[in-house]
Amino acid sequence: MKNLHFSFFQVILFCSLPALSLQAVEAGFVPLLDREHTDGWKQTGNGGMKIKDGVATTWVAPPGKMPGSGNSWHTGINWYMKQGFGDFDLRLEFKADEPTSNSGVFLRSPSIDAEVKSFYEVQIYGRAGQDQPTGSFWGLQPSSGGKLKLLGEWNELEIIAKGQYYTVRLNGQVVNQFVGNRETAGLIGLQSHPKGPVQFRNIRVKDLSAATPSIPLATIQTDSSLPRIQVIKDQGPNATEWALTPLDEAIPADIRQNLTSLREDLLDEGAKAAKGNPKAYQLASDYCDKILAALSQRELARVNAGYRTAQAEANKAIGNQALDARRNYKMSWPQYAREESQRSSLRENESDKADVKKEQLKVEWAGRAEQMRKALDDLYARFREAVRQSPAAK
Repeated sequence: MKNLHFSFFQVILFCSLPALSLQAVEAGFVPLLDREHTDGWKQTGNGGMKIKDGVATTWVAPPGKMPGSGNSWHTGINWYMKQGFGDFDLRLEFKADEPTSNSGVFLRSPSIDAEVKSFYEVQIYGRAGQDQPTGSFWGLQPSSGGKLKLLGEWNELEIIAKGQYYTVRLNGQVVNQFVGNRETAGLIGLQSHPKGPVQFRNIRVKDLSAATPSIPLATIQTDSSLPRIQVIKDQGPNATEWALTPLDEAIPADIRQNLTSLREDLLDEGAKAAKGNPKAYQLASDYCDKILAALSQRELARVNAGYRTAQAEANKAIGNQALDARRNYKMSWPQYAREESQRSSLRENESDKADVKKEQLKVEWAGRAEQMRKALDDLYARFREAVRQSPAAK
């Protein structure tokens, strides 16, 4: 890692014995912002972060360029450089002093100058009712909004990342559940934005990587001494389960690559050093093809569900702008109150419809997955029978 050189446009640290937070760090969590962890932050882009007494305040300088984009921009990112994280539970408190106060938490960037499309931003905004409220995966999936505290009060934000599956909680309430397809390990960062500063404190993280179960298929795939037909015999049902996983659960990012490689290795092994009869190899190859097709269908369903869910969530954010624009001296307050009440009922109905749509999409996939499971189980049974009839098995 390169040496860190801090300039005026980089992180400003006030390290005159900052006081530790009064909130005790939970078991297993490591603080990223206390007396011993204030020197691990580095800024890119514009602005920076002032850290004093365990509280960080973001600020912005004149425009610069966004890493990897070449476009002029007004924001900056403050990266925690001492450690990258794979699976983690990140908890922090933030405070917005203005309705326009804007920031974000960046997740799993492979480097401080990586392309923005390789990592995610979880949005922080000073007020609710926006199309990208606090807890949104910026530009991808808005949050349900949750309940922000009053301006000037501290809010609690928690982000749990396990594989490609993310859960976001705002003040204890789940406001977003997102399945991604980008990097699964990297740096954590905080955004500096010109539309009002945001303060942070009690930033702490727990490494969950050790608690994440290994991926049997990927592990065995690295054992070159094991016959490929044995791999599919042992791990076929496991791969089937991954392919038919519910839409709101994460799957290994490399499962498709592993299966594609396994299928090609099966063909090579069958042609050059077969460990069974040709029928067994053909059925094994067909089995891999069917699992790959199921993965493609699941990904298409997930993308469709993500778009439709995002649209449904956006519909929840029906605001009062049009109503406020119509309010003038000709509209009585009783009339305004009635229309505002109707608007509130509409928002509640849209929220109910969004929740129903989410469940409907998951149920639809579950039905399709059950049909594919029967076909895959039948093909696997025929493959196993062919293996038992192979000369090598007798």
